[in-house]
Amino acid sequence: MVICDMELLNTILTQVFSPPILFFTFGIFAALIKSNLKIPEAMSSAMSIFLLCAIGLKGGVGIAEADIRLILLPAAAASALGGGTVLLGYFILRKLRLDTPNAGMIAGHYGAVAVAAVIVGFAFLGKKHVPFEKFILAVYPFMAISAIICAIILTRYLLAKKGSTGVRFSLRSVLKLGLLNRAVILLISTMLIGWIVGPDGTKRIMPFFDGMFEGVLSLFLLDMGLFAAQCLGEWRGVGLRLVAYAIIMPPIYGLLGVLFGAWAGLSVGGATMLGVMAGSASFIEAPAALRIAIPEANPALAITASIALTFPFTVVIGIPLYYAVAQMISGS
Repeated sequence: MVICDMELLNTILTQVFSPPILFFTFGIFAALIKSNLKIPEAMSSAMSIFLLCAIGLKGGVGIAEADIRLILLPAAAASALGGGTVLLGYFILRKLRLDTPNAGMIAGHYGAVAVAAVIVGFAFLGKKHVPFEKFILAVYPFMAISAIICAIILTRYLLAKKGSTGVRFSLRSVLKLGLLNRAVILLISTMLIGWIVGPDGTKRIMPFFDGMFEGVLSLFLLDMGLFAAQCLGEWRGVGLRLVAYAIIMPPIYGLLGVLFGAWAGLSVGGATMLGVMAGSASFIEAPAALRIAIPEANPALAITASIALTFPFTVVIGIPLYYAVAQMISGS
């Protein structure tokens, strides 16, 4: 047990001092000392597109190289985790006395997936030379779409049931918001491209994505650090109850993800990644969809909780924790 604890501690320390996390930390520091360092918005958008395309293409190639039937059970597990996390999160947040719109929006963020956390998770496994199913990236949209649609349906239905002024429930508009936001459509499109052309067809472009991946990730996390520090001022508005939720619940969701991954027959690396997906909180695709779908909520609460609290916890402690638990479950 002591050896296991020491291994986990060493893994966490290695994660803390990895270049991408140090870039994130430097971003927070630069913002706190009032530096004029700023990443142009166009560059930030371009980096997120690059990273989404990179993971989407890899996921599509993984599907092409594997039997597509192997994806069905993990995809079902991811969908169940996305929707189930929203329902559980909404129930808890209402018990914490948040109103229906804010409880629905925050639950949607925590049911969806932080792309940045997933990317850091893959970098973590790569450094440890831990293999994982190449198709694991393909389950990401299932969790994200399930969470976003579940959050929108739940919130709009409950508001309409309460008779809120001007609130109408439309399943068609809900599905449109969930399926057509930028992050989801990019992932689905690039996965289809990778699946259709396969490893041979992507041979010429993959060196571009692989070679620049960690560098772009580091700059992206620098930008995330700058933004996270700017969100710190919202903590007073968030309140201690939401701070507790943002720290306590994600590792519970993450451990459920690892268990679901093991149940679905995933390897240690695959179960770890499902845990990372379930234990993270979206601050890219969920805000884009939920801000429009739930205008009654305050988006600053969800974004502050997800990026300033849950994201640092996930990438520093959560990922090594989920990896250690996945190892214990597999007996390796």
